[in-house]
Amino acid sequence: DRARYVFVTRPKIACTYGVSKMLQQKQTISGDSFGTKRLENGTFVTALSDGMGSGTRAHEESDTVVNLFLQFMEAGFLADMALRLMNAAMIFGADAERFSTLDACIIDEYTGIVDFYKVGAHVSFVRHKRRTEVIEASSLPMGASSSLDTLPSRSYLEPGDYLVLVTDGVLEYLHVPNPEETMQEIIESINTNHPGILAKKILERVLLFTGGKVSDDMTILATCIWEK
Repeated sequence: DRARYVFVTRPKIACTYGVSKMLQQKQTISGDSFGTKRLENGTFVTALSDGMGSGTRAHEESDTVVNLFLQFMEAGFLADMALRLMNAAMIFGADAERFSTLDACIIDEYTGIVDFYKVGAHVSFVRHKRRTEVIEASSLPMGASSSLDTLPSRSYLEPGDYLVLVTDGVLEYLHVPNPEETMQEIIESINTNHPGILAKKILERVLLFTGGKVSDDMTILATCIWEK
């Protein structure tokens, strides 16, 4: 009897995620949205968006940005093309000005390569075994300009590393001279291998700096890298 076999390379790493959120005071819905998607080609995608303002309108805008991006990626579009299409849609397809940030990570689970696409988004962090890397970029939010910089920042992940994405409400109200350095210290001080616990503990530490006040929506999306 004849049989046909297909051999495929096993991914090097596997990704799991956790999230922690706080609503802006006097609001009933967050203007931040997030989402993740594992694609058939061994790519894990995370996306975090902060809508303009707060409340229902901001949530609708950020949720649309996240869902559209994930749908484009699932359909096989390259990330830069997906971002350009979304930006054009927000500029020409809306009756009023609509701005939303997008902080997206494209993780190749075969190689450990991660590309960061930041459209008006705040800094992100990669906690390696011996250091915490800060990923930053300068660009306008989605829908704010017809020209969009889609050049990604790249890093390399090993089992035991973490990615931490945050919306601007997390860092803007720390009331310290260098909030990025403070966030690095917070991330490095937390000892856990669970992304949900990491996100929750980071937010708890941040609230100690703000005196428990939440002046803007806060969302922390943490992704843990495991050995496959």
